[in-house]
Amino acid sequence: MTEPGATILLTGGAGYVGAATADALLAAGYQVVVLDDFSTGHVDTIPNAASFRTGSYGDSNRVEQLLHTARINAVIHCGAKSIVSESAEQPELYFSVNVQASLNLLEAVRNAGINAFVFSSSAAVYGAQPALNLSEDLPPDPINPYGATKVAFELALRSYAEGGGLRAVALRYFNVAGSTERISERHNPETHLVPRLLHAAQSGEPFELYGADYTTPDGSALRDYVHISDVAAANVAAVKHALKDSTKPGYAAINIGSGVGTSVKEAISAVERSTKRIINVQIKPRRAGDPPRLVADISRAASLLGWKPRQSEITRIVRSLLA
Repeated sequence: MTEPGATILLTGGAGYVGAATADALLAAGYQVVVLDDFSTGHVDTIPNAASFRTGSYGDSNRVEQLLHTARINAVIHCGAKSIVSESAEQPELYFSVNVQASLNLLEAVRNAGINAFVFSSSAAVYGAQPALNLSEDLPPDPINPYGATKVAFELALRSYAEGGGLRAVALRYFNVAGSTERISERHNPETHLVPRLLHAAQSGEPFELYGADYTTPDGSALRDYVHISDVAAANVAAVKHALKDSTKPGYAAINIGSGVGTSVKEAISAVERSTKRIINVQIKPRRAGDPPRLVADISRAASLLGWKPRQSEITRIVRSLLA
């Protein structure tokens, strides 16, 4: 089935990106089956209109059975471990969950004869590149185990696609932020910039800014923030692309970002304006490995998927979290 009405298996569908994607898929007319082990996800984020199974996407026999019984047409793989600092402390856990278990999922998909696959990858694959805007043609150069696991599975996915029988898309998300009407950021620990800034504004606790002497307009690092609703829309566009001609195998890596650099100081100002509170900013030395600029070239997303960000301006992101 190539049009809305197809049934999508969504791994990690109880997580932040997964739950927002479930909502977007249902709104577009797809059927959704969520698979999540709830190690970090929340059962209350799964929409009522989706069905769900509790379990690991790495359990290939069970997943293959589910793919058959639920008559799955495509897979969106959002499930992963995703905390950079934790990946440095426990690389074996990250390679086990993000690579080995994902390979088990991929094998189940191939055995079930499913041809359409969308993978939630990350801008972490690029590492600290000097380019002004990061294009998908740059060679991956991750600087932490989390990024390395994303590269490893991207390589496997491309190999499966080029070997025939799979139409695959890897979406390289930049800094996902913001809230939908139903889904907000609920990470533990919270490592994302905007919710940390909101917490600092509301609590009065200090916010540590690492590096104010970069070669950027205001001295603080530039990052690309993309609204969760735009990321969910990208997942829908990608699965539609993969299903559209799933008899033709192929692979594409595609950046999903705003295409605009927002500095940490600009994000601080946006939060201060929106909350009408002053943040107690404490400037600290740069952290090792932090690049001055990470901004997406999003032209491929526009040309291949017909996707562009609609809600990813920083003030809009902040206000969505406040709402």
